[in-house]
Amino acid sequence: MSDPHGPELGRPSYRPQAGGAPIVPGQRQPAGDDAKGPERTSNAAVGAIIVASIGWILPILGGVAAIRRGNAAVRSIEASGGALDGLGLALWARRLGWVYVAVWSVLLFIWLGGPGIQLFYDLLRRLL
Repeated sequence: MSDPHGPELGRPSYRPQAGGAPIVPGQRQPAGDDAKGPERTSNAAVGAIIVASIGWILPILGGVAAIRRGNAAVRSIEASGGALDGLGLALWARRLGWVYVAVWSVLLFIWLGGPGIQLFYDLLRRLL
């Protein structure tokens, strides 16, 4: 890979299809021999990774925000037809969001586990 602006690690590079076959959504449009691929990174992907990088501060909500922003970024990149890049950023934002949700859920369960479960059980007993 001598091209510094080539595809991201693990992301396939697209080649123009022979015979003028239809282009599927998310695939790069062939523009001739001098096609260079996407010209810019999606702002939504950059925003998603920023939210994911500071999302650990808010219990569970930061992770949910990172997952939602990552999903929105993936949709915008796919809808651009190959004009935008940043799929790796969006995917990592989603992954970090899920990690935050899992870790904060476990920590909150451990912290509130005994007293929280007892309180919930007492409330249910009084209501029923």
